[in-house]
This record gives sequence, C-alpha cells and structure tokens, in this order.
Amino acid sequence: MDGRKYIQIFCCLILGISGSLYAQDQGKADSLKKILLETDTLSPISQMAVFAKIAAYSSSPDEVLLYADTLLELASTHHASNYVIEALQSKGVAYRLMGNLKKSLENLFRSANLAIEKGAHKKLTTGYLEIANTYMANNDLKNAILYNKKAVGLIRLHGNKEQLAINLLNTGYSYYTLNELDSALLLYNEAEPIFSQIGLKIGQAYAVGNKALVYWKQGNNDSARQGLLRAIAMLDPLGDQFGMADYHNQLGKLYAEEGQTEAAIRHTSKALEIAQALDLKEQMRDASLLLSKLYKTKKDYNRAFDYQSRYIIYKDSIENSGTTRQLANLRTEFEVSLKEKEIVLLEKRQLLNRIYIIVAIFFLLLAVLMLLYFRQRFLNARLLAVNEQKYHDERIRNLLNTQETKALQAMVQGQESERKRLARELHNHFGSLMATIKVNMHAVDEKAIPNYQTLSVLIDQACADIRNLSHSLNVGIADDFGLVPALVELTAHLRQANSLEVEFSAVMCEQKMEARNEIIIYRIVQELVSNVLKHAGATKLSISLTCFDEDNIINIIVQDDGIGFDVEEEIAGSGMGLNTLKEMIVDLRGEIRFDSNPASGTTVNIDLPVTPITLN
Repeated sequence: MDGRKYIQIFCCLILGISGSLYAQDQGKADSLKKILLETDTLSPISQMAVFAKIAAYSSSPDEVLLYADTLLELASTHHASNYVIEALQSKGVAYRLMGNLKKSLENLFRSANLAIEKGAHKKLTTGYLEIANTYMANNDLKNAILYNKKAVGLIRLHGNKEQLAINLLNTGYSYYTLNELDSALLLYNEAEPIFSQIGLKIGQAYAVGNKALVYWKQGNNDSARQGLLRAIAMLDPLGDQFGMADYHNQLGKLYAEEGQTEAAIRHTSKALEIAQALDLKEQMRDASLLLSKLYKTKKDYNRAFDYQSRYIIYKDSIENSGTTRQLANLRTEFEVSLKEKEIVLLEKRQLLNRIYIIVAIFFLLLAVLMLLYFRQRFLNARLLAVNEQKYHDERIRNLLNTQETKALQAMVQGQESERKRLARELHNHFGSLMATIKVNMHAVDEKAIPNYQTLSVLIDQACADIRNLSHSLNVGIADDFGLVPALVELTAHLRQANSLEVEFSAVMCEQKMEARNEIIIYRIVQELVSNVLKHAGATKLSISLTCFDEDNIINIIVQDDGIGFDVEEEIAGSGMGLNTLKEMIVDLRGEIRFDSNPASGTTVNIDLPVTPITLN
C-alpha cells in the first residue's frame, strides 16, 4: 500500500470523521456487554441501541460482525430501519477489516439502498464514505472518488464542517493519486480554512502537506519544500508519527532531486526510523531504496548495499501480499459491479419520483396562478367600472363647482362695480351739489339768515359725510393699484382710525394674479378684519399673505389677541358672518380653519387656489 494512501485512511480512522463505525475503544464495548449481561429488562429499542454501540466500539472484527448480525436480526423483527442500516454498515466495515472486500461492499450497498429508500441522509453519507474507504482498500481510486464526491454533496446539505473538511481532504488525495492536480489543489484549498476555523490542527497539517505534494508535482519546489517542513512542524507537537514519516520521506526525495544529498539523507533516515517503529512496510521500502541511491552517490557502497538489501526484503514482502490481494480484487470487481448498478438504478428511480413530484407541484401552482389571474381580472373590471362611475360623478361635481365659482366671482365683481358706481355718484353728483350749495352760502350775507352759522356747519358736515361715504365705498383695489398696496392702505386706515396695532406682511406669487382673484382676497381680508373690529376687542392684529407658486395656492392668515369665540357654535349659527364666509371659501375650492380661545385670541387660516396670468 502506498504510504500516502495509508496516511489518508489512518487520518480518517483516527479522527473518527469519515463515518467509519470501527473505533478502537474496547473499554466502552466491554462496559456495554456487561450491561447486557447484568440487565434482562431492557426494551427492544434499548437493546438495539446497545448492540449498535458495541459494534461501533469493538476492536475485534469478529466481535463487530457478531453484534452487527444480532442487531440486524432484532431490527428486522421490529422493523427499525435505522438500526438495520447501522447493522449493515457495521457488517461492511467488519468484512473490510477481515480483508473480504466483496462481502464488505455487498453489505454497504444494501445499507445505502435502504438509506436512500428511507431518506436517511446522514446514514447514507456514512454508507457512501464506507464504500469509498472499501474501494480505497481495493486500490480502486476512481470509484473511491465517485463515492467520496457523493458523500461530500450530502455533507454540504446535511453534515457539519468537520465532516466536510475531512472528506474534501480525502477526495483531494484521490485526485492527486490520479494526477488530476488542479482538482486536488482546489479541494485542499477549500479544506484548509475550514480546519483552521474549527481548530482541527491535524487536518490543517495534512491539508498543508498534501498541497505541498501538489506543488512539487507542478514543479514549484520552493513552495513544496516550505509546505512539507511546515506540515512536519505542525504534526510534531500532535504526535502524529504516520504523517511525519511520510512527509520526511517526501522531503528526502525532493532534496535528492535538487542534489542536496546530506539534507536528503537526514530526512529519509528520519522517515525510516519512524516507519520501522510503526512497521510501515511501504515507507520502509521507499526509504531504503532512496537511502541506497543516496549513499551510492556519496560512494559509500557498504551502506548503499545494506539499504538495497533491505529494499529487496521489504519489496518482496509487500508484493507477495499485494499479489494475493490483487487476485481477490479482480474477482471482487465483477461481482460488485452488479451492486453498483442496483444503487444507480435506485437513485434514478428516486430522481424520477422527485421529478414527478416537481411536475405535479408545477401544474398545481400553474392552476392556482390561473385562478388568481382570472379572479384578479374580474376584480379589476369591477374596480374599473366603479372608478369610471366615480370619475363621471367627479366631473359633474367639478362642473357644478366651476359654475358656482364663476357665479360667485360674477357676484363679487358685480358688487365691486356697484360700489364704484355709488362712490362715483356720491362724489361727482352729490359732492358737486353740496360744493355748489356751500359756495352760494358763502355769497349770502350772514345777517340775512338768522341760522347762518348752523347751516354752514351742517353743510360742511354733509360734505364731509358724502366724501367719507364715497371713499368707504371705493376703498379696495383700483384697476391700476393692486392687492398688496390696497391692503397696505387698509392697515394704515386701521392704525389711524382704531388705535390698533396692525402688522401686515406679504410674499406674493412670481406671476401676477387675475384681478377677480385679487378682489376676492381683498374682500375676504376685509370681512375678517371687520369681524375683529366688531367682536374681538383686540389690541393687536396680524395679516399675512403667502403665495405658493408650485401649487397655485395663496395662504391667508388673520390673527388677533381678542377674546376669542366658540368656533362650532358661531359657524352653526348665523353670527359674525363666518358661515357665509366658510361657504364662499368652500365654493372657491379652498380651505378655512379657525383656532380660537380666550387665552391666545383667534387665528383664521385660509388656503385659496388662484389662477395666475403670464406676464409679458
């Protein structure tokens, strides 16, 4: 057996990760047998558990086979498929340890078939690994790789990191043996960081050493030498003599290739020393042959002859056992191929069943999707009909609002025109008439009329009243005056006539508003100010206009520090004209909000849509 392969199998067994049921823990097996002898009240399930553990812990292949057969009989009687699978795997391992590879594979394939049938993924993983180990013992590397890859695939889905890393390492070595170096290096590179992550130093050492052997085959001697030395340094504190022996042997060959004879002799002698202590015949053979060549190079013919003699002895011993095993292997390969076909057919049936299930699920999902699609189409059609009805109703409402707005604007415009007409009539007609009367009064002798002074005062009072009334009617927005100047004039009159502290601010739109909008805004402010003067008893009044160009909205805020009022009561009633004002704002598609209390006074906040006109 090649030294590297021996180390690989030993690594799997010593770490207990490859799934091997064979473990050298005879003490545990003896304890469990004692329990069986002293206890006769165990349930069948408990008995099966004990038999399974004895088969796993026993160091004797005959004992493993005995308890595995007992477990198989009991598990078959009670239809415990998991224990049947374990029993078959234990029998497969026992036959492999006895050298009967044919029966080993027969039992392992039976266990794998049952695991596939029952969907026992972890046990199937163990079965594939034991099949791979048996093929490895049979020197059938291609089949070993095949089942190692199947096991790795299952471990990726259902196993743990430790299992995955070890089996990546084993599969990588099989690729290395077949000289598929890129595949081997890929798996080693994946395994090494996993070993490092889980803290399994011996696995990390083998990954480093095996990568070094790949580098050597690729011609990268420096990386190979550094890797082998590092692997030996990692294995030394762990006491792994098997790996150290092989890596020393490989270093000896590498140094011999480079012509460094002394370094080659030093490492090869160390390898031979360890191999002799452990009775590793293949490594003793390889080390003896290399030392014979090295001493021949140094012209030390006595030592060269001595090591050549040892090499022949080791070689003959290995070949005799190898010839016997090869004959058995040739007989086994044909018989086992039938079992391989059985498991392939079973896997195909499993695949077909999965395909049928997937197709059935697909058609079921398709039917559900079609049902949902037609249901959604029906809902969309009904929703479209409802939306069309809403849109139709909204259009009618908008038309009515537009007509109401136009009527309101016409009414406001009419009121404004009537105010101007009355103001002109008072100023031009009655003002002129009173001025004429006053001139004629001045031409009359004061003594001719007994009440001359009284008449003169009354005439002056009448002239002033006519002038004030004319001015009051005409206060507002002149055609060439504008909204802001009109409100500035209004606040100025309020300060003079009412001793009221008035603040006014305006941020107007970039585009000029239509005249009818300015008139409406002015009259709204005028109505709110009138309410403040009549009812609030305020000492401070604030008026602000803010235009938002993007939304074509103007915000009006009128705030006082008066006594406040009950908003709901006043709007519900007819007092203060608030209800009329609210209806007018709503008709103009605006919003009006009141905030009033005795502590802070009253704030009226209005958002009113306006129509700008483009300035040339």
